Amino acid sequence: MLQQLLDERGVAVKETITFKDRTLGIISIFVALLLLFSIKEKNFETKAFPVALLISFSVLSILLIIGKKRKTYKLKNLDKVILYYLLFFAYVVVIPYIGFIIATTCFMSLFIIMSKYMIKKIMVLVISLVVSLMTWYIFSVLFGISLPEILF
Repeated sequence: MLQQLLDERGVAVKETITFKDRTLGIISIFVALLLLFSIKEKNFETKAFPVALLISFSVLSILLIIGKKRKTYKLKNLDKVILYYLLFFAYVVVIPYIGFIIATTCFMSLFIIMSKYMIKKIMVLVISLVVSLMTWYIFSVLFGISLPEILF
C-alpha cells in the first residue's frame, strides 16, 4: 500500500512496507546465525565483540522484518555522495604509502572543505592534524597498535 505524504519541508515522501525489506531481514538473520555458530568454539575474549555485533545485527534485522511503514526519500545530492565515497576510497588506497598521520589529515581536511563548513582553511588543517595526532597517539602509544607509516 503506497501513500503519498509531505514531510516538514514539503517534499513528497512514500511510506511503504516492501517485500525486499522482509526478505533482506530474513537473509540477514540467517547470516548472523551462521556466523554466530561458526565462532562458538572460540574463547570468550576472542568472540565477545563479534557476538555483540552479530546480536545487534540480528535485532536490527528483526526490526526490519516486523517494521511498520517507513519513509523513503529521494536522494538529491547523489554526486556529493559519490564524491565522498571516492574520497574515502582514495584514503584507503594511499594510507599504506603516505602513512596514517598524513593521509588522515588530508582526508579529514578535504572532507570538511567539501562539506562546506564555515571554517577558515587553516583551522580545518589544524583541527585535522590535531585529531590525526591524537588518534595516532591513542592507538600507537597507549594501545600498542601499529598504524601505517610512511614507506619512503
